[in-house]
Amino acid sequence: PRAMIAALDERLILACRRHPLAAEVARGLTRSGVPEGARVMVAASGGADSTALMALCAGLAAHGRIELAVGTVDHGIRSESALDCQCVAILGARLGVRVLTRRLDLSAGSGLADRARTARYEALASMALECGAASILAAHHADDQLETMLIALARGAGLGGMGGMPGRRPIPCETPGAQHLLLVRPCLRMSRESLRAACVDLAVQWREDPTNDRRDTPRGIVRHVVIPALESVATGATRRAARTGELARLGNVLLESHVSAMRGPDGSIARSAFQNAPEALAATAVWMLAEDRMDDATRWSAAEAIVDGSTEPRRFPMSGGSELSVCAHSVRVRPATV
Repeated sequence: PRAMIAALDERLILACRRHPLAAEVARGLTRSGVPEGARVMVAASGGADSTALMALCAGLAAHGRIELAVGTVDHGIRSESALDCQCVAILGARLGVRVLTRRLDLSAGSGLADRARTARYEALASMALECGAASILAAHHADDQLETMLIALARGAGLGGMGGMPGRRPIPCETPGAQHLLLVRPCLRMSRESLRAACVDLAVQWREDPTNDRRDTPRGIVRHVVIPALESVATGATRRAARTGELARLGNVLLESHVSAMRGPDGSIARSAFQNAPEALAATAVWMLAEDRMDDATRWSAAEAIVDGSTEPRRFPMSGGSELSVCAHSVRVRPATV
């Protein structure tokens, strides 16, 4: 096959090892808790972001920071996707890196994007298990982070949502044996532009996905309209937002740990625990108890009820028929009655 004719390119590996952004990736791995010498798998699509991450990680592997494999998924949706995977395999051969490939068989119809996302994570988990990797590295960067934060802000996602994507999290799939796998994002402090520039510096080719140019989706509008407007009035907004997201996540972790310590064995929380506490604590409690089953306006009404001192029982509806009950002495979720 064409993907196997590329020869090992020692000069490219040396250039990857010496590139300044390789040290940034290494710091991102350290922040995310990836130990020295760990076996990892880069999720590569053939696009500029993951191509840069793949090459830079090959540089790190060359001096023992990690053991590297690469996984690529052919979704079978675009006619060019097979060639995308082939380009990943060719680069892998040049870098001396094992590349695993999976092809998905997705039927057309409603919910295709969600089904493709689920199947992609399952395929990545399967490949990670096959090559013995404990972490799957994704090339999400600061621009992606700002897009995620702005969409979460617009949807009223709360402090946790406004924090954007975490640097590490369990892989979101139900593949047997994948419970210990982590999805790690070492590039969250890097810009899209810097990753693309790394590809140019290293003279490695990447593939363009035309769907990234769409402006008829929420993320496309934020990417091509909102963020350029923000950068025009506040240069460096993307980089600063990435740091702000980290602070928001840390603040949310602190609030959630405090609320968790307040919960009783039955999951309820005594209202006395909120006496003289900031309203942010009550809001966090509502977010944790109701999860994603309550609209934004109702969440804030419930949070205000928790701290207003009234002993009158009040109930706030949740999807599925459950209710958040604020009584004289406690706050709890009441399940739907049959």
